[in-house]
Amino acid sequence: MKRALLSLLPLLAAAALGAEELSVVLNGKYREPVNAYKIGETHYLSAKDAGQLYGGQVYWYPVSGRVQLSVRGRALQLQVDSSQVKVGDTTVTLDGPVMLRTSHAFIPLSFFESAEFSAWAGADTTFNPRTKLLTVDKNASVGSVRWFSYKDYTRLSLALDPRASFAASARGLGGIEVSFPLGTISGSEQGEIEDAQVSFYSLTQGGKAAKLALKFNRPGLQWRVRELSRPRRLAVDVFRADVMETPDGEQRGEPAIQEPAKVKTVETDASVSPAASIGPTVSGKSERFKRKVVVDAGHGGKDPGATGSRGSFEKDINLRAALDLSELLKEEGTFEVMLTRADDTFVPLVDRSRLANEFGADLFVSLHCNASRHPKDNGFEVYFLSESASDPAAQELADFENSVVEMEGKTPQDAKAEMLLMEMSKTENINAASELAALTARALGKRVDLTANGVKQAGFYVLRGTHAPAILFEMAYISNRKDEAKLQSKKYRQRLVDGVYAGILDFAKRQGWLMGAGQ
Repeated sequence: MKRALLSLLPLLAAAALGAEELSVVLNGKYREPVNAYKIGETHYLSAKDAGQLYGGQVYWYPVSGRVQLSVRGRALQLQVDSSQVKVGDTTVTLDGPVMLRTSHAFIPLSFFESAEFSAWAGADTTFNPRTKLLTVDKNASVGSVRWFSYKDYTRLSLALDPRASFAASARGLGGIEVSFPLGTISGSEQGEIEDAQVSFYSLTQGGKAAKLALKFNRPGLQWRVRELSRPRRLAVDVFRADVMETPDGEQRGEPAIQEPAKVKTVETDASVSPAASIGPTVSGKSERFKRKVVVDAGHGGKDPGATGSRGSFEKDINLRAALDLSELLKEEGTFEVMLTRADDTFVPLVDRSRLANEFGADLFVSLHCNASRHPKDNGFEVYFLSESASDPAAQELADFENSVVEMEGKTPQDAKAEMLLMEMSKTENINAASELAALTARALGKRVDLTANGVKQAGFYVLRGTHAPAILFEMAYISNRKDEAKLQSKKYRQRLVDGVYAGILDFAKRQGWLMGAGQ
C-alpha cells in the first residue's frame, strides 16, 4: 500500500502544479508542444525543454540541487528553491523559485523572456498566456533569405549584423558562394526559385562560417554582390543574360563587390501614423510613374473577425501583416502605398473601397485569416471577385466577410442594393485580378509550408466596390491550432508577406511597371 502511494506522488505533484500544454513556434516553424506548469499566475518551463528549445544542454546535480544550462559554450547556474540567477555580471530575480518536481527542474518562463537571457542565449522569446503559445526566434548575425524576381535580375537579400563580414566567389560558371566568417544563422534554409536566372539557393551553418550558395539556371550569368543600408543587408543580384549594364553605367565583366554601397532610397514618412477614424495612411513620395497599392487589414476595432482556438483575434494578425507588407512595398521605388487602417480602428467595408478609389489605386490587396467549423481545415487561399462563388465554401466565407455590414447599421439587403448601384467593375480589372491572384498563390507556394488551397472566386463586398484589380488573401486558418501558432510568429508572417510581395512584383513585371536592372 505504501509503495502504491509513493508511486502516485509524482502524479499528484504534477496535478497540483496545473499542467498546461504550450504550442511552440521555433524560428518560424511549428514544433511539438511542450508541457508547462502553472502556480498562480506564474508559468514554469522544464529545464530539459529549455535546453532543447535554445540548442543547449542541461546538467542536473541532485546532491547540491544545482541546475546548469549550457548554450553556445556558456553556462548558467540555477539553484533549486532560489529566485536568483546570475547572468553575466547581472543578477536576475525570478518570478518564483526554481522548483524540483518529478525529478525535473522547472524555471519560471518569464526568465526566458528577459532581456538578460535573450542577450545571453542569442534568442528572443515571447509567451502569450492567453493563447498558450511560446515563440522562440534565435538571433543571428546573418538573417533569413528573401528573394524576388525583378524585370532584369533576381535578387536575394539577407539582413546583416553590424559586425558581420562577407566574401563572395564564383562556383565555376554555374553559381555563386557567399561566405560569412564567424557568421551565425537561426536555421538552415533551402528553396527553389526556378526563374530565368536562379535555380535554387541554400543557407547553411558551418563550424567557422555561414554560407549562402546559389545555382544558376544557365551557365555564365553575370552577378553582383553589394552591401545595402537602412537597414544593413547584403544583396546578391543575378542578371538576365542580355542585360550588360546597371543604370549607373557600371560595366559587369567580373562580378562587382562593393562595401559599402549607397542605396537609392525613396523619401518616406519616418513613422506610420494611425488613420484617424476611417482616414487612410499614405506613405511614399508621390512620383509620376509610381503605381499605387492599397493594403487593407481586414476587420478591426469592434469587429474582431474570426477568433482562433487559442483566443487569437484575426484583426490583430491582419494588421501586423498589413504593416509589414506596407513597409516592404515602400522599399520598392515602384510603389506608393496606402493603408486603409494602421491601428485597431473599425473601418466600414464601403469606406475601404471608397478610400482606395479616391487614392486612385492601381492594386488592392486585402489581408484576412480563414476559419472553419472543422478544426483540421488548414492552408492559404487567394480570392478575386466573381458574381458567383467558385464553391460552397467560398460562398460561406464571402457571406461571413460581408456580414460586417450589419455592424455598420445596415442589413445584407441594404448592402446588396448599394452594390447594384456601384459602377460595374470592368472586365479587365477582374481578369487582371485573376492573374495577380494566380501569381501570388504561386509565389506563396514556394515560400511557406502551408497547404495551398489555390485561387478561388466569390462576391466579396470589399472587392466588389474597388475600381482596380483586387484580391483577398486568406493567410491561413486561425481555427487550426498549427496555422494559428504559425501566424503568431513574426518570422513566419514574413514568409507570407514575402509571398504576397513577390506576387505583386511578378504582376508589375508583366505590366511593365518595374524599373530597369540593378535598382
